[in-house]
Amino acid sequence: MQQTHPVRAAARSPTSLGDYANLRRGGTSPGKARALLRLEDRELARLERAFRGQVARGAGEAQPRFARHELHVAKVMAQGGFAALTETRVGRNGVHVGLPLVWPEAGR
Repeated sequence: MQQTHPVRAAARSPTSLGDYANLRRGGTSPGKARALLRLEDRELARLERAFRGQVARGAGEAQPRFARHELHVAKVMAQGGFAALTETRVGRNGVHVGLPLVWPEAGR
């Protein structure tokens, strides 16, 4: 007598929170992360809830929505530049950084 075993299709491994969190911290929207990782609605909801819980507890910072750094810098520079902290020389090789903030001059 010959025994047969049912053949199971390989189950798709569940997406780890780390994979999802890395995308989200990099500025990827939840919808785009869903498409990239091929997540179902239920998985997306679970991972987003866990990701937001991590951020709320301070476990890793999320990128700001304006995560296109080169474009951000270009826009700020077009408006006059960034504010800077005041620097004071201390001795031969030291620098003391402190207040007040120095704002860029308008119209440069």
